Order: sequence, then structure tokens, then C-alpha cells
Amino acid sequence: MLASIVLPLCVPVFLYIIVNLLLPDKTPRHGIYATPGGKWYSLKWLLIYCMLKLRHRQMTKQNKLCDKPGDADQKSAGFGIRSHNTGAEMELFTDLTDKPHDNNSVYLYGINPVDGTWIGVRIAKRQNGVREVWFFLRLPGLNYDLLLPQHPDTMVPDVNSNGFEGAGLKIEVTEPMNTWNITYEGNCRLASRRCSTDQEGDNPDQKGDGKLVYVSCSLKWRATTPYVNFDTDISLRLMAQNIAKEKWTREFFDNMKRLHQTHYEQFGEMAGSVNISGHPEQHVTARGVRDRSFGPRMWDQFYSYCLLFAQFQDGTSLHAGSFCVPNIFSHLNSGFFINKQGVIVKTVSSTLSLPDLMPETTPPKTFTFDMKMETGATYSFTVDMESSVVLIPDDKLDIKIHETKAAFTMNGIPGHGIGEWLTRPR
Repeated sequence: MLASIVLPLCVPVFLYIIVNLLLPDKTPRHGIYATPGGKWYSLKWLLIYCMLKLRHRQMTKQNKLCDKPGDADQKSAGFGIRSHNTGAEMELFTDLTDKPHDNNSVYLYGINPVDGTWIGVRIAKRQNGVREVWFFLRLPGLNYDLLLPQHPDTMVPDVNSNGFEGAGLKIEVTEPMNTWNITYEGNCRLASRRCSTDQEGDNPDQKGDGKLVYVSCSLKWRATTPYVNFDTDISLRLMAQNIAKEKWTREFFDNMKRLHQTHYEQFGEMAGSVNISGHPEQHVTARGVRDRSFGPRMWDQFYSYCLLFAQFQDGTSLHAGSFCVPNIFSHLNSGFFINKQGVIVKTVSSTLSLPDLMPETTPPKTFTFDMKMETGATYSFTVDMESSVVLIPDDKLDIKIHETKAAFTMNGIPGHGIGEWLTRPR
């Protein structure tokens, strides 16, 4: 009786083991990018999914997923566990550890598709008073982009401030997970927009005509959606896929733990005034996203990435990403929606593929991809890249980041946003 039950179960297990023992390792695309499938993939996926589910349940029972103040173990953060117990604690955390590659950053962008306004700012705190500072501004009626004088270089040394401040730019929280202030006081360089529309490499650094003008701006950013914490709010199914398709070694798991960083995002809108010497004051409004990251950040470890943000006419906000950091994740996908009711809908699979998007070093101008959501629905996207601003995150590395305005459609619904691309020579 027992044998009649056990034997039918043993046969498929035995066949699965034999097939996987004979199956060759799956060759990464272009020698870099891992893909799903191959030897032991389904077993690896199941093991990781169960582990992530268990971590999530354990933390839920301990009330660590609720916004309650208390101690959190930052060394255990990630894969279902928060670095801080509340959103306010994360927002107010601006410290750096003593690790040489530690990063603590805030980034915001905003676009007004009606009048063409485009604003992008970022400050990353680094060790020894170094800051990475991004600032670019496009305004209606002005035929130039406004950039920092040292653009495209972003490294600013000797900043004597504990907050997000440097090169005349200051970004500070006024109400955690709700409002931030953005101010800039200083010179900006005028750069011709015909430089920023090129994506093939001509004038990639937007040298412009070199003329400097004094700019003063004061903006307030206000959240319009809940925040999404990548430690806890990304689909466990998608994360299991990201881990299972990689080649498992002790070094892989050590790096995954050692190089983990906390990251969260929130959509919102900004409004305020901009004063440019010789021009009348302008009131600007724009919609976009804010993100925060803290933890190790080594730009030399990045091979490429594509990060998309968009907001659609039906009130949906989108994140879709694909990242290649070969010694951790050679092909990590991420994604979610926030609908107009403020509900976070997680992506369980995505066809956004770096080896297809960037077989060389130039971001594509037009592309399509699909995302399947946890609701079972599949959404199709078309993305048309428009003009871009190129930044250099580390002057010691031959790496460029392309911030690119883009027009989106989602199942035929129009939207607008950006694509951020990291490229490096092959």
C-alpha cells in the first residue's frame, strides 16, 4: 500500500535529478547576462521563494513590517526585512558608515509635459566630505538647459555639511514621506538643447556655449503616493527568479549580503519659483519621483542598467528596471505599479531585457516590453526616448549616466517620464 503511494512520487523526482545532472549550465547572454532556466533552476527558485516567504512571515509576526518605532538590525536588512522600523526613521537617516564605498543619497525629478519643464536633482553623500551632485533644469521659453558649471562631472569635494547639500544645491526633508524642500543658489552653465537631444555620441557632455548665469530656485516636493521599500515591497516571485537564474557560489551569496543597500521610491509633484539673472521669475510645476538609497555603492561594479519611471493619464505610476552588476546580479529585474487609488501592484515577471536593449553601449531610442502583475494582468509598454542629459558619476571611471525624457504608452494609455541608463565601454 505504501509502495503504491511512494513510487509514483519518486519517479518524477528521480527523472528530475537525472535530467538536471545531464543538463549543461546555461550560457549567459553576451557572456554576461544570466537568464531563467537551465540546471536546477526550478528547484533553486522554489528554495529561494520559500526562504523569502519565511523571512517575510517571521518579520510580520514580530511587527517589523509595521510603522512602529523601535530597534532594527540594519545588518539583516533586505529580502523581506527592513533596515528601519518606520518610514520616518529611514527619511531622517543621513549617516555614513566607516566603509569606503558607503553611499547615502536622495534623488528627485519632475516633468511637466504641457510646458516642457524638466528638473533633475540628486545628492549622494560619500566619505571624506565628497558629494555627488546632479542639477539640471529645463524651462519653457528658455532655449538652453541650465547645468552645473562643472557638468558633466558630478563629484564635489570638501563639503562641510551633514545633510544633503553641495555645490549650491540643498535637499532637505520637512515632513517624512510627505514633503521635501529643494533650493539652489549659484551659477549655472547654459547648454544648447541640440546637444542633449543627441544619443549617438556627438557633444555627449553638453559643453554648450560656456556662458554662466546666476540661478536661484526654491521648490517644494509633495508626495502623491505611498512609498515602496525595495527591502519588503517587491514581489517575492520576481526576487526568487532574480536569484535562481544566477550561478550559485559562496562568493555570490557573500556579495549579495555585503553589498546590499536599502532603496525606496515615492511619486509626487513639485512646485516653486525659479529666478535667472536677466529673466523674469518663473513659477514651475512638475510631476515625478523621489528615491532614497543608503548602503554600499561602487560605480565600477556596474556594467549597465535601465531604470524607467512614468506617470500615465489614468493616474497610474510606474517603476520598471533592469540592472547588471556582474558580481551580484548579472540581470536583475524590478517593477511595480501604484494605481490612482494608491494601491501598490507588484510585478511578477518582466520582458525588460538589457541584452536586447543595449547589445552595445548606446541606449535605444524606441523599444517595447511587457510586465505581468500579481493580479494576473499583463501590460504592454512602448517607450520613445526624447532628449537626454549625460552625467559622469565618478571622474576616475569611464561610466556615463544618461537621464532621458521619454514618452510612454501603457496598453494604449499615454504617459510621460524618464529613462535612466548607465553605459560603459565594452
